[in-house]
Amino acid sequence: MLLLKRKSRILLLDDDVAIQKLVGLLLKRAGHRVDVVGKGNDAIHAIEANQYDALLLDLMMPTEGGMTVMKHLKEKNPQLLKRVILLTATPAGVLNTVRNDVAAIVHKPFEPDELLSAIDRLGSAEE
Repeated sequence: MLLLKRKSRILLLDDDVAIQKLVGLLLKRAGHRVDVVGKGNDAIHAIEANQYDALLLDLMMPTEGGMTVMKHLKEKNPQLLKRVILLTATPAGVLNTVRNDVAAIVHKPFEPDELLSAIDRLGSAEE
């Protein structure tokens, strides 16, 4: 299996500062470059300005969140949806509506290896 290359650039959208720090540190230690944003509109601006190998999106946020970003991607950049990993505690009923649009869903709370495996599997799509 081809793994996502080291030094891949990953965008993390999450409003929880503890998750931002935890995931950011985990990904950096795994050799990835990480950009972190706390609002969906900030994620959209980052996506328009940069090339990302993966997007980690939280769906449940008090303001615009992952659903805002996914709507934007469906309209403007649908191929990037297959590089989205939802990092969420969203109920299964909601996730069923988006499950086929994204590469993976990692449920909070998660084990570090679970998240890293989901990211690594994105590379197999390039084979």
